[in-house]
Amino acid sequence: RLIHSLPNLYYYAANNPSEATIAKRRGYASTISYLTPPAENAGLYKGLKELGELVGSYQGLRETARGPSIVNTIVASARQCNLDKDIKDLPLEDDDSKDISLDERDRVVGKVYNQLMEIESRLL
Repeated sequence: RLIHSLPNLYYYAANNPSEATIAKRRGYASTISYLTPPAENAGLYKGLKELGELVGSYQGLRETARGPSIVNTIVASARQCNLDKDIKDLPLEDDDSKDISLDERDRVVGKVYNQLMEIESRLL
């Protein structure tokens, strides 16, 4: 029986596309919207994965003589992956990290790390 002017709401599982069709046929309804839920985290790929590995290696070598050169590589790689559009005040590739303090290098690497984590945790 139809319920006259009252809307007939039928909730169905979003992960079963055929159920929307069944609901339409049985309830004389129309589907307003349908979205499949995200399947998994996006993760990192190609250059971003390598950049994540560089950030990880910086953690162990930050206070050594290799620390500034790793930061230079991180900045160059971040710019190559176009993260400079998302990270404000990222140093230029021409700037040498030997000229800045350890805290400033940590801040730069931290910003890159935060952006990588944001990208990696996005849902597909």
